[in-house]
Amino acid sequence: VWVGAAPYLLFIPDRNGDDIPDGEPEILLDGWGYQDTHETLNAFIWGPDGWLYGCHGVFTHSRVGKPGTPNEERTPLNAAIWRYHPTRHEFDIFAHGTSNPWGVDFDDRGQAIATACVIPHLYHIIQGARYQRQAGSHFNKHTYDDIKTIADHRHFLGDWSHQGNGKSDAAGGGHAHAGAMIYQGGEWPDKYRDQIIMNNIHGQRLNADILVPHGSGFVGKHGADFLLTQDLASQMLYLRYGPDGQVYVIDWYDMQACHHGDASVHDRSNGRIYKIQYRQPGKKSETFTVDLSQKTDRELAEMVLHKNDWFVRHSRRVLQERAAKGPLDVAARQRLVEVATSHAQESRRLRAAWALHVTGGIDGALRDQLLADASPYVRAWTIQLALENEEIESAFLEQMAQMARDDASPVVRLYLASALQRVAPDRRWDIVAALASHAEDAQDHNLPLMVWYAAEPLAEVDPARALALGLSCGKTIPLVRDFMLRRIGNLDAASSLPLLVGALGKSTDDGERIAILASLRKSLAGQRRVDSPNQWPEVYQKLASSEHPQVRRQLAALGVTFGHRPSIESLRQLVRSQEAATNVRRAALNVLLADQDPELVNTLQELLHEPALRDLALSGLARYDHPSTPNTLLSLYSDLPQNERQRALATLASRATYAIPMLQAVAAGSIAKTDLSADLVRQIHNLKDQRATKLLTDMWGSVRNTPADKAKQIRKLRQMLAVTALDANVDPHLGRAIFAKTCQQCHKLYAVGDTVGPDLTGSNRADVNYLLSNVIDPSALIPKEYRSSTVVTDSGRVLTGIITAEDDRSMTIRSATETIVLPKEEIEERMTNDISMMPENQLKPFSPQEISSLFAYLRGKSQVSMLATPDNASMIFNGRDLTGWRGDTTLWSVANGEIVGKSPGIEQNSFLISDLTAEDFRLTFEVKLLDNVGNSGVQFRSKPLGDNAGVAGYQADIGVGWWGKLYEEHGRAILWDKSGESHVKKGEWNKYEILADGPKIQTWLNGQLCVDLDDPAGERRGIFALQIHSGGPMEVRFRNLKLEILNAPSVSTVSQ
Repeated sequence: VWVGAAPYLLFIPDRNGDDIPDGEPEILLDGWGYQDTHETLNAFIWGPDGWLYGCHGVFTHSRVGKPGTPNEERTPLNAAIWRYHPTRHEFDIFAHGTSNPWGVDFDDRGQAIATACVIPHLYHIIQGARYQRQAGSHFNKHTYDDIKTIADHRHFLGDWSHQGNGKSDAAGGGHAHAGAMIYQGGEWPDKYRDQIIMNNIHGQRLNADILVPHGSGFVGKHGADFLLTQDLASQMLYLRYGPDGQVYVIDWYDMQACHHGDASVHDRSNGRIYKIQYRQPGKKSETFTVDLSQKTDRELAEMVLHKNDWFVRHSRRVLQERAAKGPLDVAARQRLVEVATSHAQESRRLRAAWALHVTGGIDGALRDQLLADASPYVRAWTIQLALENEEIESAFLEQMAQMARDDASPVVRLYLASALQRVAPDRRWDIVAALASHAEDAQDHNLPLMVWYAAEPLAEVDPARALALGLSCGKTIPLVRDFMLRRIGNLDAASSLPLLVGALGKSTDDGERIAILASLRKSLAGQRRVDSPNQWPEVYQKLASSEHPQVRRQLAALGVTFGHRPSIESLRQLVRSQEAATNVRRAALNVLLADQDPELVNTLQELLHEPALRDLALSGLARYDHPSTPNTLLSLYSDLPQNERQRALATLASRATYAIPMLQAVAAGSIAKTDLSADLVRQIHNLKDQRATKLLTDMWGSVRNTPADKAKQIRKLRQMLAVTALDANVDPHLGRAIFAKTCQQCHKLYAVGDTVGPDLTGSNRADVNYLLSNVIDPSALIPKEYRSSTVVTDSGRVLTGIITAEDDRSMTIRSATETIVLPKEEIEERMTNDISMMPENQLKPFSPQEISSLFAYLRGKSQVSMLATPDNASMIFNGRDLTGWRGDTTLWSVANGEIVGKSPGIEQNSFLISDLTAEDFRLTFEVKLLDNVGNSGVQFRSKPLGDNAGVAGYQADIGVGWWGKLYEEHGRAILWDKSGESHVKKGEWNKYEILADGPKIQTWLNGQLCVDLDDPAGERRGIFALQIHSGGPMEVRFRNLKLEILNAPSVSTVSQ
């Protein structure tokens, strides 16, 4: 028995076959991570090649090796499909990428298909491939691009959510998938072949996609849903057909569908195994015992012809185990060779070849015979199996090169590209060149990138030869050319620049020239000046007269980086040319501005009169300290539109020599004082010029600086937040409660709050540094929506804005008017403006958990419910309006201090959902069901399903036949069936009380105990909601709602 139990891959031996473990589990591998507990090693399956395959999720990070392996010798992985050889005890990564791949299976041609979560759901898994990732970056930084889904559809509509999507029923139910099975059991109708069946976690169903061969791989078409569970707790994780040809399903069965940091919220007691059986008319179900260990080698070999692939896979496994101990019966091998070389069906020949491989039965002669098979899949698989050997003969590599040139099948070429990753780079050249020669593969889903992955290491082996190889791909597979040029450009500049510029000079093809130029410019981005290679003047002279305008423009742009005077002058002329297209002039102007051309000032002042280029000119003038610029801008100011006035003011505030004339103009009334926005005021203050500061203070008042101790506190909190980022106790619901007490009086977030301060919803709040600055130093002045930094350049310019990107060479700062890339060597001073309009000392009363929770909420991407605390429990209902509740206001309203739910008759339930979520609590209220007609209820510890799909969770029932009962909406249905009807005052106000304390649920009607349930399986936290049940006209009223929080500390506030 093979067991994944992070941090271990275990083997529990039962070598005598008595179904009793022979001893303690054997640790085969360790180092498996479990940071994200639902993404550990999973979904085991035997591959056709004799390896044990498994999946691994994206947010768990492992370093795998045999026990005792040094860390530096271990294999790192996160999102991946991995494999382990059961007899050689070898481990490797079969393919990198996806998100949480929770299922993989092989079709009858041995093609691996995996299912995934959140990102598009279906992938054709190729050895050595790299796939789209949900998050993070590839281990190989030169991947440049990855292979995307084969699915031509999604199983959800609209924005995804972890609660599923109410609009997604027809589409398939949701974005989260687990399990993968391609049915080959032989007992179901033929229509189920070539379909992959997977569980849709949020859709409570089994989806089926149809695999249609296309090019080197597949397109996954949308099939009809195979099975609907209609059970929110159902979580089918693994599907397999058995020896009877019927399907067996493991169902974790848990209402907690998504990962949770607290493992206790998952129900580990309720799993089950289902059998899905196709009943053929007139055929009785068979019950039989299977023990393949009792079969002879010859009998096991014959099973490659079985209609049920379960027998094929497990007979192969048994033969593999036997072959590891000694030679097989000669007759068994002879039979496998006969089937592999002469059977009419492709799938049977493949099965026999796989069985021969795992038993060591493919010699050189048989390999050559299989490589000549009519089936491209037989030829392809023979290549993959041959490369399992550590020793690769030169003759076989020559044979691979010949197939790469001449084989008509893209499937074979795909397997050749894949196999090359197991060939030493210096032995790949001829095969890569042959593969890259097939222009028909340029648009294939897999081949361009797989050829690139094989070719990429060649840049390090021999850059000149790699360049020639890359350029040769330009007419066939341009992606390989472009990526190889980029890869060479990322080598050491001293060697790469002469090589690429030399190739540019020799090229006679404009498309190739543009590709080389683009690669060079990309590799030099963020550097103002770079020494040109010796060939540059000659290359420029040759290409400057090119008839292709893009060649000329790209050449000149590169020349500017080299400081080449003719290049700079050509772009100056282009900018000034009235005949040139606007987009061309703007591109040229951007190149010169990035270069900070010292002779550009006069041109920029002239361009102020050209509306199409004026925005660039207004911002560009800030780069230069020129005495005529202030008066030029001020004379135009009144004629500028509002957005360009902002640009003009930003430029005037960029240096003291410009700001003083601007402030004098404000004092004189030619510029309105109200035009000086808060970010400009701070910018002028940051100039640190005494005269400018006095002028500003006289008009605006004092502006305070950020104390050094505040910067120290920011660093300390940043470290704390980094440590607590993965802490399970960090809770955005608690964070919203803190926000409501400390920030919401001034700020809006997700349309909740006030407008005294800026609306935080659209700000850069995902940046923890931005948030820290605003919270720690909250009483100074900041731009309305952004956390700013101030940078002083060696030319005297002062920039204030958001730093959006930064590397070793440059910094990208986004101001209110432009985005500027600054070489770091030009930065003399860098300062963070720790400013906010919020009160000071906001975080001082809070614990690290509370602070981390607040930041988790602020940095979130969507609204969450608010954790009910003793401080905010009174917010359950204010008695005036529906503040703190959301629902259909045509059905829900407030009158006379009562929440009124009035229905004219509706087809589906309607819920009024509270912003509050609670754990342990006591809720009391009065309820009146008008004329005791209809049905209602109060939800608690529940969750909204999204898109008006309803609410799932506990419901204290209201209505004839239901008073006093306990129901689980979208869950386990009736939990307490004893009626409280006798305690009801029909048509009058009734006092209802709900107590939820740990697993204990109790309710009272008019002081009489109704429900008294201990429910360890139930949810421990969730929102409140009021229900109008579907059906005829009805009216229900609620008043005097009072919420008491139990077992929870109070959330401290600044005043406390």
